[in-house]
Amino acid sequence: MSSADARLNAVIAALEKVREHVEELDDDEQVDAANYNRWIAMLDDVVEGNWANLNIEDTMYAPHEFLMHIDAAVAFLSAHRTA
Repeated sequence: MSSADARLNAVIAALEKVREHVEELDDDEQVDAANYNRWIAMLDDVVEGNWANLNIEDTMYAPHEFLMHIDAAVAFLSAHRTA
């Protein structure tokens, strides 16, 4: 496994852990987008193309909104991993 593959797998695993935590939050709580964007930044020099488009607006999100972004990113990165 190349270091790029390992990094991609690590980012996916980290996002899945963030998802587990966010799932447990009440929807009246807020989640900071910086927690997500920090992991996406780890894709620098790993994913070809404009991976920075996976970043989300740097604001606070309700957990259900945040989960949608995490799920979409994990799905995209997983598909990229198998491509």
